[in-house]
Amino acid sequence: MMALVFGIGVGLFVLSIIWGLSLLLCIILSRAKGAAKSGGIAMIVVASLITVILIIYPKEGLQPEPVDNRITDGMFWTRVVILSMLSVFALLSLVFMFIFHWTEPIYAKHIKTKRF
Repeated sequence: MMALVFGIGVGLFVLSIIWGLSLLLCIILSRAKGAAKSGGIAMIVVASLITVILIIYPKEGLQPEPVDNRITDGMFWTRVVILSMLSVFALLSLVFMFIFHWTEPIYAKHIKTKRF
């Protein structure tokens, strides 16, 4: 028996923490200079490799235990569609925030008076 939180296993929490940290470090290292600037891309590659490894080698055995009483969820596909739409819009909002807000140049303004 596996411990679940709101029906989500430990593996998904691990993957979300790994991806969250790698995206945060990618954003932080995007402003760095020199060789550290490519560290953000390296973090995304490392997170991708960890994700692939965790997907390829599952913890449970290949033969699932026979289950007599199956509980089905009639709203599963509806929740999947809503979650995927929310994920796409959240990703798009982060991209637009990066394009239109974080990369907008801030120019210096002239001081009109000489009083201090």
